[in-house]
Amino acid sequence: MARQIWSWRRSIAPGQEETWIARLDAAGCVAWAFTERPGRARVLLEGYVKSRSAASALAREWGGRVVNADSHRWLKTRPSPPTRIGSKLEIVHDKTGNRKKEEASRLCIPHGLAFGSGEHATTYMLLRALAGRGDWSGTSVLDLGTGSGVLALAARLFGARKIVATDFDPDAVRTARQNEALNFAQPLIRWRQTDVKKLHAKTRYDLVLANLFSGILAEAAAQIAGCVAPDGELWLSGVLHSQQREVVAAYRGQGLRLIRVIRRGKWVMILLKGSASSRSYAG
Repeated sequence: MARQIWSWRRSIAPGQEETWIARLDAAGCVAWAFTERPGRARVLLEGYVKSRSAASALAREWGGRVVNADSHRWLKTRPSPPTRIGSKLEIVHDKTGNRKKEEASRLCIPHGLAFGSGEHATTYMLLRALAGRGDWSGTSVLDLGTGSGVLALAARLFGARKIVATDFDPDAVRTARQNEALNFAQPLIRWRQTDVKKLHAKTRYDLVLANLFSGILAEAAAQIAGCVAPDGELWLSGVLHSQQREVVAAYRGQGLRLIRVIRRGKWVMILLKGSASSRSYAG
């Protein structure tokens, strides 16, 4: 039997998205969406949860309505144009998509319940940075909050050969593993169900990717920073521009150095570097 997904929906005024992201994060939503509708002044907000009782709790708190989202319908892919990350990476969302840029590496990431098929600014910025990275030989990668697995899969495509990817949601881990099988003949990535707030670093990585809510990034700064190798890099996304200062301060407090901030619309990607004096763990 397909797992049921429940959706809580209400309209909000434009410009309130920041506030609602923080609320949905605190309420434990597994995914969320904002939809601007032609001819309507207000934005449709949808929060997705795993039980009717959780959706009803949101409705009691903030009004709106509860809908049983058909997971079969959610998981059906619709024909959609590829997502192109510069000239080096093309992500198609169904097997029928036509390839126009033969020089680009290609991944197939169907639209589904797991977040991260490449279009959203938070994922796009990380993918663009991965595509622009030079030498991948010997690079170890940790992808926290992997969602659909697209970042870990892109790292594998570009040449990383030691990759661990984690997510709190077991359905996301299952989907990501399936996406690896869809794109590669043999498994390589180690997929794990893990709560980022409970990470205990036994291995440190050359590149750590974390596309998570800013509240989680700040709260788990010690655990995430502990996964970065001496002189390794940490790329954070999922951060609104207004939340940048708080998140940067949390990681500077862990001894990491700010290298660069990239902005796309209201979102930022934060690049930090580990300290060469950090203790190294054998993995």
